[in-house]
Amino acid sequence: MTVDGRVVRLTATEYELLRILSANAGHVMTYEALLRRVWSGREHAQPQLVRAFVKKLRTKLGEDSGDPRYIFNERGIGYRMPKPGEV
Repeated sequence: MTVDGRVVRLTATEYELLRILSANAGHVMTYEALLRRVWSGREHAQPQLVRAFVKKLRTKLGEDSGDPRYIFNERGIGYRMPKPGEV
């Protein structure tokens, strides 16, 4: 994939996380929903796992967590991506 003309290499898990968030653009995805959909079979996984992967993904996308363009934090709930044209 490319962002602003540069190639971004994602792991399978990072890609799936980005895919789920973008497929649900405009809607908040809770930590629990992301854990179920991206990390199925890891019943005891914690929200920290999602946070760590979002942090890595943001770094790869060149995003500033203080001024996000792609992945927005809904504090204590989860994450969302904006609908096209929202930002």
